[in-house]
Amino acid sequence: MVLRDRIYGRIAVTEPVIAELIASKPLQRLKHISQDGASHFIYPSRDVTRFEHSVGAWYLARYYKRPVEEQIACLLHDVPHTAFSHVIDTVIPSDGWAYHDQFLEKVVMRSEIPDICRRHRIDIAKVLDKEQFPLLENDLPDISFDRLDYFMRDGYGFGLLPRQTVKLFLTSLKEKHEQFYFEDVRIASLYAILYLNFCRLLWLDPTSHGAYQLLAGAIKTAWETGGLAEEDFFATDEQVWQKLQAAHDPQIDRRLERLRPGYEFRYAAEAEAEFYGRSKPRIVDPLVQKDGELVRLTTLIPGLAYYFEEFRGRYQYIGAAPQSMA
Repeated sequence: MVLRDRIYGRIAVTEPVIAELIASKPLQRLKHISQDGASHFIYPSRDVTRFEHSVGAWYLARYYKRPVEEQIACLLHDVPHTAFSHVIDTVIPSDGWAYHDQFLEKVVMRSEIPDICRRHRIDIAKVLDKEQFPLLENDLPDISFDRLDYFMRDGYGFGLLPRQTVKLFLTSLKEKHEQFYFEDVRIASLYAILYLNFCRLLWLDPTSHGAYQLLAGAIKTAWETGGLAEEDFFATDEQVWQKLQAAHDPQIDRRLERLRPGYEFRYAAEAEAEFYGRSKPRIVDPLVQKDGELVRLTTLIPGLAYYFEEFRGRYQYIGAAPQSMA
């Protein structure tokens, strides 16, 4: 099997178990789940899918020569993701913004994935235990396979990160004792500053916030009135969208009609905002090797700590108001 990836290029899948898992129904479903959730309706160029990201996380695990069980865990980590990704976390709020995570074992065990793993002598219980693979999804401010891929993938897809910089990060980022680190403080600084600014420009921009709220409101209305059931959350984006349209509910229709190119939002104070609520400002403070030890970047460049804290405070809550009624 050969895959063509927008940032990693040609990927030859040589491990039979990986090829079979990629072809499985749960992974193929992710081709129809938008990575960004809702803002692609307004910005069609945001076309990354959960499938693309899952394959990317697996590729990174292989690139860093992690065991096959860990590679499979990376490949499967988003299998339970709901339609429209994290929009459901606005419908059903959770502390970790990860409503889907609780369904990983259920979704996997009801599919052909356990049989595939069994035939290739892979311990499915180990694969599903994320605690055994800290590089998959560790906590901020560290770098993980998941965080590394979506940062580079979204940045490249939106024209903010050239392939040369992707290669720079991959060749510069090292791993030991299940921790990622840089040897060059300048490259570590570039990574951290770009990550913060991608968060501001891509993940916390007012149009993304407004689009999420519009779609979440439509889904919540359909859910409360019986037009959607919880199991529908695990269908595809298109299937859920069709059910929303089929509801013929004026409140839902008004929200969906606004999800189109040209309907952008601007930041707004709470008093004038149509949508105001908590957000998820994310900071990566990479480890850097200095005199044989790993230390945080902010230890070496203290001024960045103030910059990071200012960002967290400013974007802890976001207000969005329509900018264009085109």
